[in-house]
Amino acid sequence: MKIFLLLLQTILLLSAAPKEDTELKKMIGRMLIVGFDEQAIFYNSQIVRDIENYDLGGVILFDRFYNDKKRVKNILNPYQLKNLINDLHLYSTKPLFIGIDQEGGRVARLKPKYGFIRVPSAKVVSAMNIYDVKSIYKSQSEMLQNLGINLNFAPVVDLSVNPKNKVIVGLERSYAKKSKDVVKYASIVIDSQRKKNIISVLKHFPGHGSSLGDSHKGFVDVSKTWTKTELEPYKTLIGQNRADAIMTAHVFNSFIDDKYPATLSHKTNTQLLRQELHFKGLIISDDMQMKAISAHYTLAQSTKLAINAGVDVLLFGNQLAHNSVSDIVNTIYEQVKSGEIALAKIKEANKRIQNMHTKNAIIQKPIVFTDKRRELTKEYIKTHYGLQVKDIKIIPKNIVVHWTAMMDFNKSYERLNPELLFSDRKDISKASALNVSAHYLIDRKGVIHQLMPDNVMARHVIGLNYSSIGIENVGGKNNTKEDLTAAQLTSNIALINYLKDKYPSIKNILGHFEYRNYEDSE
Repeated sequence: MKIFLLLLQTILLLSAAPKEDTELKKMIGRMLIVGFDEQAIFYNSQIVRDIENYDLGGVILFDRFYNDKKRVKNILNPYQLKNLINDLHLYSTKPLFIGIDQEGGRVARLKPKYGFIRVPSAKVVSAMNIYDVKSIYKSQSEMLQNLGINLNFAPVVDLSVNPKNKVIVGLERSYAKKSKDVVKYASIVIDSQRKKNIISVLKHFPGHGSSLGDSHKGFVDVSKTWTKTELEPYKTLIGQNRADAIMTAHVFNSFIDDKYPATLSHKTNTQLLRQELHFKGLIISDDMQMKAISAHYTLAQSTKLAINAGVDVLLFGNQLAHNSVSDIVNTIYEQVKSGEIALAKIKEANKRIQNMHTKNAIIQKPIVFTDKRRELTKEYIKTHYGLQVKDIKIIPKNIVVHWTAMMDFNKSYERLNPELLFSDRKDISKASALNVSAHYLIDRKGVIHQLMPDNVMARHVIGLNYSSIGIENVGGKNNTKEDLTAAQLTSNIALINYLKDKYPSIKNILGHFEYRNYEDSE
């Protein structure tokens, strides 16, 4: 009970407004992904100080400097890069985005000449055998995971509708002219990366394939060339639950907003992407230092417009220009304090960022789930709730936090894995032969394992199975000891916040013993 109350208190504290200026600045810092110049870092490196002082959200890695291709920026070889990434994580007390542009072809920071695998361009891939395509992207995802990279600014889902386009079509970054073909190949990238806990960033919203200019170099207007068909890949991938993060383009499109380019446009990011297309993931800006933005807006103007427009993460590559993290944070901070940037936007962005880290950290470890479990579950629903159902989906109203009464993860998992109830559970065997289970199992180190889809019924709580998501924690020796670890506590808080946002229908959080008050309820 004490552990549960602590859990609840911590969740409530997290939802409160920041009390101190330092806390607000760190919330702003979480919204930044920045580039830096070193191949190795130390305790006194500027990027380390930024991570420690501002809870920096992440970094983006480059192989060479934009204006001096002979000069190494971050990437020498696999061994060096892996050590660099390990050190970045060591200096951060919070999850860190390690981002990279690894599309393949000419846009690849991890090149064969540095010792990395060769990945063809999107155009080349689109002409290949589908099995070879899957193999290529599987290998790339494994490479990224082994290095410690967890955010890839790929795939490009722009349509190659304008043959005169140099920055997308000319560089072979688009898979095809038709949306269905782009979605086919983009899905392979996304699925491959998701299996390796790498976040895919779809780009460039709302479409860059019809443009004539390059936003790196200046203002780009697609008003006369853009069509709604360029939204189709986003609509499809969002509908398929494959869109975790989307990068905005710095293109001006008067068809959508006659005043601001997409990155700075509330009509584009909030009204179109959030409200019309129902996107719930992260919105990440393209590099805020590109001339399409920096040549027309000050740092204060661009950050204010982008955040108020609904952008969650601001990208500063520090390739085309240089902005210090302290300058960016303080610029945004002053505008929050003055009311020019809504504090609610900062809090919403931080919540999405944390939820993305939580989602991406979940390990898939499915229990046996055949038609037998589905039929047993349907029978259970009919017997206990009087409902004849076609499927076993639920509308979650509660989250119930349990302990396993075992101290070993594997033994706990093996108790939940079979479809049929163990013979030693005579206390509940008369009610059903369906085995007990849960949606999530958290080990002693705080690693979250998902055992089954969280929108189907699991047998884990008497009286509330048909409306509850179950979280099991390895521990509670002999069912008497409250011994949740600090890591488990942190993971429970993160998972509960993630689930509450995923399912607005959730109203209650119940502890290991509290649920007994609901045994006779639905």
